[in-house]
Amino acid sequence: MLCLIAKLDELARERLAELRRMAAERLGAASGSLYGHITLATYIGGDEDAFAASCREMLCRRAPFSVYYEKIEVLEESQIIVASPQNAGELARIHRDIAARWEAELDEWTQMARWQPHTTLLYKPGIDLYPLAAELAEAFSPFWARVERLELSRVTDDGYRIIDGIDLR
Repeated sequence: MLCLIAKLDELARERLAELRRMAAERLGAASGSLYGHITLATYIGGDEDAFAASCREMLCRRAPFSVYYEKIEVLEESQIIVASPQNAGELARIHRDIAARWEAELDEWTQMARWQPHTTLLYKPGIDLYPLAAELAEAFSPFWARVERLELSRVTDDGYRIIDGIDLR
């Protein structure tokens, strides 16, 4: 499995990491680290090299762009609390371009009809996430984040490994 992700700038990562720490403290758990990204596509097809080459070709001349994080919400099917940016602008265009070419080989969550851009703050199955999400929403202020790098990461047994990066110019 190969993921194309939009890496957020350091200030945005810090803001989101603070929300993650708040959630973990509320649950009495360790927060762990936050990589600070938005998954644009998760490729599950049989030719990862072709997918990676296609992404590099489509994206190498793209300019840096901003995304507007507007809310905290629960994605119930995944049992996660997320910070959600608007599905608009260059973020939406990049996703649309990748999905137009690779739709049949993307996982169900990153196909055009189901993709909901987000940054996961907490995964906690088996509990009611809504009260905690409401607390985080109280502490949240909408903000702009900058994306200057896209990365390809391979999902591994113990997490993920970045295999390539595309610096936006």
